[in-house]
Amino acid sequence: MTADFVLHALKKYNMLEKGGTVVVGLSGGADSVCLTHALWSIKDELDLTLVAAHVNHGIRGGEAQRDEDFCKAFCEKYGIEFKVLKADIPALSRQQGLGEEECGRKVRYEFFSSLAGENGKIATAHNLNDNAETLLFNLTRGTALKGAGGIPPVRDNIIRPLILTPREEIESYCADNSLSFITDSTNLKNEYTRNKIRNIIIPQLKEINSDAVSALAGFCEYAREDSGFLESLADEKYASVVNENVIDEAEFSVLPNSLKRRVAARYLSALTDKDVLSKHIDALIQLAGSNSALETVDGIKLKSKDGRIFIQKDNAEPFSVDIKAESGEYSFLYGRAKVAVYDTKDLQNFNKQLLDNSIDCDKIGKVLKLRSRQEGDKITLAKRGVTKTLKKLFIEDKIPEEKRNSVAVLADGDSVVWVQGYGVSKSFKANAYSNKIMSIIIEEKVSDEHNAK
Repeated sequence: MTADFVLHALKKYNMLEKGGTVVVGLSGGADSVCLTHALWSIKDELDLTLVAAHVNHGIRGGEAQRDEDFCKAFCEKYGIEFKVLKADIPALSRQQGLGEEECGRKVRYEFFSSLAGENGKIATAHNLNDNAETLLFNLTRGTALKGAGGIPPVRDNIIRPLILTPREEIESYCADNSLSFITDSTNLKNEYTRNKIRNIIIPQLKEINSDAVSALAGFCEYAREDSGFLESLADEKYASVVNENVIDEAEFSVLPNSLKRRVAARYLSALTDKDVLSKHIDALIQLAGSNSALETVDGIKLKSKDGRIFIQKDNAEPFSVDIKAESGEYSFLYGRAKVAVYDTKDLQNFNKQLLDNSIDCDKIGKVLKLRSRQEGDKITLAKRGVTKTLKKLFIEDKIPEEKRNSVAVLADGDSVVWVQGYGVSKSFKANAYSNKIMSIIIEEKVSDEHNAK
């Protein structure tokens, strides 16, 4: 039996170009032995640089070392470059808070990627049966169309040249080419979900349809095609619905559900590396138009307000410092306040604009508070002559809610004297007849979101 089945998959899914590097994951099992040998047999035809990579997970004691020794001997026999990584997966999984299976997969692909480099390909030995089993696993656990697509033949630089090949043909290839292989003892234990599907469910399905595996895998291909089409539509809609991590609720709400779910999933996935589940997608869809808040995947807080969904940041921490009615500088949580006091003789050097924004010292006490806003704060702005609460002012000027506590408010007892960005209250405004006046300038701390003013 030749490697034509591998060539067929490589061509159908455009997996490889001639002259490239392929890192093949070699565990020592029938699938990976078959794939490694098949790629070795066609490497000259395709001008491939072939590297076999093996990970000793440190889980099965003597069996793990046996597997490593087998893979090394196999590669020496066929002159294949062999790379091995020894990893203590149980210890790593505890350190990283991951299950051993997930941790092992992460370690394997990181190792494979390090060998493949930027332009190389990673070949894994997933086959037709694996695809059918993955479909059943995903459907049982709960999935949408993307999960119904099973294992993609190509994902980024990862290729699966056996994805069209049933396990029976793989074993026939090994027999025809006198290839020995080893069997992982855990594959025989039905306490693992995948093994239950492989050893119990699939045989039952074959009693209904002897070609059940091919039928299931064929469905996966149709599902991938449909999913790909819908994803391309979602790409177009995403650009019109989402701008700088803000969702336009009007645009979002008119999308068909199939596109709405995809846009929601993409939005959440852009915010975190954690797995985005159906419950997170459903909750985001329900949030639209609700004028409420939501804590979603990875503890991210989202808010629906004024026709938009956006990330709700934690409110700035309130602050309060004493300010004397005399010249000086005062540090506070969000910057520095520069206070300057002038006598009557200095007033001739003040222009009207500066005077209009200064405080009459005769109208205030000797010690003031520079603080965050408080419930009920209000001010009559000298220029506007209208009394408004700070809450209403901040809303009208669209100051983000999470930043409002960082706006400096100068108060004398319960009275608001001056507000950063708005100026002095009419009741405390200096004039040409003032004996002593005070000005205040705020220099904000330089940060990613604030520049010094």
